[in-house]
Amino acid sequence: MAEKSRSELDRRDPIRVLLVEDVDFEAELTCHHLRKHGIAHLVQRVETDAAMRAALREFKPTIILSDFSLPTFDGLRALDIARECAPEVPFLFVSGTIGEERAIEALRRGAVDYVLKSNLTRLGSAVLRALQDAEARTVRRRQEQQINRLTGVLRMLSGINGAVVRIRDRTELLLEACRLGVTVGGYPTALVALRQPKAQRLEPVAHQGADPLLAHTLCELLEGRMAQDRHSRDKPRDPAAPFICQDAGATHAAVIGLPLIVDKTVVGVLGVCPRDHSAIAEEELVMLREVAANLSFALQYLRQDSKVRLLSYFDVLTGLAKRSLFCERLGRRFRESTGGLGSSHAIAVLDIQNLSAVNDAFGRHSGDQLLQLLADRLKRRFTDTELLAHFAGGTFALVQPVERSAAAALDALNRHVDQLFAEPFSLQGKDVPVAARSGIAFYPEDGNDPETLVNRAEASLRSTKESGQRRGHYSAEQHAEALARVALERKLRVALERQQFELYYQPKMSVKTRRIEGAEALIRWNDPDSGLVSPARFLPILEETGLIVDVGEWVIERAALECRQWQRQGLPPLRIAVNIAPLQLRQPDFVGRFLKHVHPWATANCGLDAEITEGALVDDSSAVINKLKMLRAAGVNIAIDDFGTGYSSLSRLAHLPIDTLKIDRSFISEMSADARSKRLVSIIVSIARAFDLVVVAEGVESQEQLDTLWQLGCDQSQGYLHSKPVPAQQFATLLRASPGYNSQAGDSADHAAAD
Repeated sequence: MAEKSRSELDRRDPIRVLLVEDVDFEAELTCHHLRKHGIAHLVQRVETDAAMRAALREFKPTIILSDFSLPTFDGLRALDIARECAPEVPFLFVSGTIGEERAIEALRRGAVDYVLKSNLTRLGSAVLRALQDAEARTVRRRQEQQINRLTGVLRMLSGINGAVVRIRDRTELLLEACRLGVTVGGYPTALVALRQPKAQRLEPVAHQGADPLLAHTLCELLEGRMAQDRHSRDKPRDPAAPFICQDAGATHAAVIGLPLIVDKTVVGVLGVCPRDHSAIAEEELVMLREVAANLSFALQYLRQDSKVRLLSYFDVLTGLAKRSLFCERLGRRFRESTGGLGSSHAIAVLDIQNLSAVNDAFGRHSGDQLLQLLADRLKRRFTDTELLAHFAGGTFALVQPVERSAAAALDALNRHVDQLFAEPFSLQGKDVPVAARSGIAFYPEDGNDPETLVNRAEASLRSTKESGQRRGHYSAEQHAEALARVALERKLRVALERQQFELYYQPKMSVKTRRIEGAEALIRWNDPDSGLVSPARFLPILEETGLIVDVGEWVIERAALECRQWQRQGLPPLRIAVNIAPLQLRQPDFVGRFLKHVHPWATANCGLDAEITEGALVDDSSAVINKLKMLRAAGVNIAIDDFGTGYSSLSRLAHLPIDTLKIDRSFISEMSADARSKRLVSIIVSIARAFDLVVVAEGVESQEQLDTLWQLGCDQSQGYLHSKPVPAQQFATLLRASPGYNSQAGDSADHAAAD
């Protein structure tokens, strides 16, 4: 990477280096190492506040290199000025006096790196890396601007998709598409021209933002360009590829042409005139191509509407039977087979893996093309198409007679599926490898009627997805487990309706004072049939089914209610942490729903806090970060739970809106026997200190662990050494027994609450 960057720099103008340095020799040494690394540069040296501000305005540096200590100036002050006046310019410390603590502070305040003067050999690579990062940030800003510009096109695509679904008249549909192109897509002019069978030329059939004369002018321009491409001796172009015609009349600089294709034949073109043809991005053309593909599909559908109604049992895209017809044929095949009920058949249901990824990468029209190509391969491999079906999406089905043993038939079917996907599929001129999972059921061993057999083959397919395998065979045991899982999901829905959940509380103790400073609310399920159920058994089901959103809100509401009751009873104020699942956090109205339960009674010392896992931040979603910032601004503390078990970089940690790190119990339990675990805990505590965060140790079960945490400077501990999780009433007893509780104040508060 460094070699590539050096060669790129050699081809560019010299970089402009603003050097904050008061010693001539040190400045020359810095420049020497830049030249030694092959970095061409211009340098301006400053030593004062005013000189630096002037250089930022007039010299416009590419990068800033600063000493940490100067006689009349300070490196951190220089950093603050740089962040104020030129925040996009990377800032590196080149110093011999900076220590670890000051280095961490400098990085926290915006410096990108630091290089010791005793080790200037890494200066060149550090500068190159900083410049690369700065350039990447610039690219991201441009991408954000481009995304804003593409929003209108995306809304246009969405509107046309809706029109395709609801409008059955061709002219009305095309007029609506043109209207959406202008009013939603932001194009000044949009038109659709179709090739007339007799004249064999394009004629405008719908337009918006253009009079008839301009529409015909644009149509002739598009026709000429398409004819030129047809007769070109160059490499044939993709007939569906968008093209741009310049000089589109007096009112428009260009027009984008998007061919409309039905049955592999260009039948027309969708034309849109951009406001600024120089800003047309590839992403815009890709989205417009998808618009044209959807209109093409609609034209094909409307052309064959009467045929489709007659063939309602067939999938229009692939020409294969739908589920109902497949089951009907399957039943007939069983009845007509020579051996009667004694004849065995294998029913396989296969599903394309990551079809959504193909749709995202190439567009939905390419996903549809993939389904058609797979259907073609199935028809070539299994000549009797009555044995084939396309259910929905990427799911297909087939049936084969079992000529020998079930094991041999299973192997044969698996080989067939492997061979179907052995070669990549050609999409938009690219070879795309595709894989599939399959599930198989046997007649009559796994069922006697077609619907049951198909359901069980699908159940086997679902099991392969859950286990990560590619091939599966129906198992009664797996089916029983699936039924039990469905039953558990149903019981959980009932539990939510009938308030069978309870909250237990585990105190968080100050390591120094050994007083209760907070608590974590932990959910329990009091099942009427089996008693208390372990969260490990039902929480995964809640998250998979989405029930965690409703149950999570109940937890917030219940914790707020009980915390407020303790407040009214005069118990010591404390903050209760509730666990927030990633799915909850992604809900658009999460912040409002959380805050409505704590306002206006919460105070700085009494209220609810939110605990999230590191996994909730892996995608670094700006929406999630903004929600956490809103909660924090409202007085809600944010904690990262099980810290150390996921992925958190220090650079990201410095910008996350969090207040607390909770060390995972696995590190605490191994501290006594494993020096590495102890060092890791010490490092986490130091990191928390550097970022001014509270650190909580989970799973503390021995006095030795607590003493070690005290030595390391940990703030709070939580675990069975202090108390196991207890019901609300028992936790209130713990609070009353805590030092500083005023029983008379508590009694007065009880009477006030009763009144």
